[in-house]
Amino acid sequence: MPNPPLRRWINLLALCTLAGCGHSEPFTPQNFDTDQPFDPTPPVQLTLNHGHDRRAAWLPDGSAILYSTQPEGTRDHDICLAVLPPTGGRQRQLTCNLTPNGGQLTEALESAAPAADGRLAYVAATGGIGLIVPELQELSLATVADPATRMPLLGIPYTIPGRRTHGGISQLRWLSTSRLLFLAEAVTVLPLCEGCMRDTLRSGLDAVWLDASTPGATPQAIPGTDNASGVSPGATEDEIYYTLNGDTRVYHQVLSSGAVSVVHDFGAAGIARDVHVVGSRMAAVVGGRVHFGVDPSLGPTQWDSGGVVHLVNLQDGSDVPLDDPTQGGLFRRPQISPSGTQVVVERNPYLFIEILDASGAVVGIDTTVIRVADLFLMGQP
Repeated sequence: MPNPPLRRWINLLALCTLAGCGHSEPFTPQNFDTDQPFDPTPPVQLTLNHGHDRRAAWLPDGSAILYSTQPEGTRDHDICLAVLPPTGGRQRQLTCNLTPNGGQLTEALESAAPAADGRLAYVAATGGIGLIVPELQELSLATVADPATRMPLLGIPYTIPGRRTHGGISQLRWLSTSRLLFLAEAVTVLPLCEGCMRDTLRSGLDAVWLDASTPGATPQAIPGTDNASGVSPGATEDEIYYTLNGDTRVYHQVLSSGAVSVVHDFGAAGIARDVHVVGSRMAAVVGGRVHFGVDPSLGPTQWDSGGVVHLVNLQDGSDVPLDDPTQGGLFRRPQISPSGTQVVVERNPYLFIEILDASGAVVGIDTTVIRVADLFLMGQP
């Protein structure tokens, strides 16, 4: 049988590897009885799972980490909400089903945002098993103690006059005791390549706030944040930090006056996104595999497979990369601990693919980034 064309061979090899191989091994039984990580070597790997582990958030007192996880081997492929000790180890709590017939649906609890009073905002999604796009998505309000008992706040997708349709929500956090802040996204399902499986492309659109005290309240896009790629509350409820698609800078805005200033420019390090600020510490993902352009069909779009985590001291402007981009993989969505001393982040590992010529000899190595992530803990330098 003749050899397939080179690019098709690479695509098939990547597809088979992604479908048949995990990126890490699950916890062994002896680890279920410890609050210590599988391997304490920095950066500390907090989760080891063949499915997704992503979108982490700290409890306001720093006593635990909430994150979304996909347990291995389940028929319904749920994305569950888990509670993890801040040092890693065994899960303290796992919530998977939102409805009585949850075993017949794929359900997801994503982008958890815990409040100091125990409330919990998150995105709930449900749909038939095997569907790529959920049939129902809602921004919901519950409690950390009981995430499954929830009150819908906002249906997704939704539209704001004069804006593109908001098909997804991420980077959800509390701006005040009554207002939520989040990144509104365009969500598009695309094939990875001709004949390949489909993947979901998410690109930021606006920074948005919502009155969580009033079910059915209208979301409000924040002026000046068109094509936002990240947003974070500041020290007060009257200020935010944000990044824009294709931009190397981080911006600060006073909401009551609309005054905007640049707080940091990463310059040659690359495009900044996924900003998070706690006190005088600011974390962001910078550079890596990211591209911004105007797509003929999608409009302004940012393609992002992750980058390097930077930690900036807002008092003196010092900027320290927390990871080596040549090792292991690329990072997304850093979350600074309430104390400001640690950062939990998603890492998507590299997949190295041998490129073969017509005779089957290796003529090079191609690199791609696996979309299934684990959580890692980085310390303050």
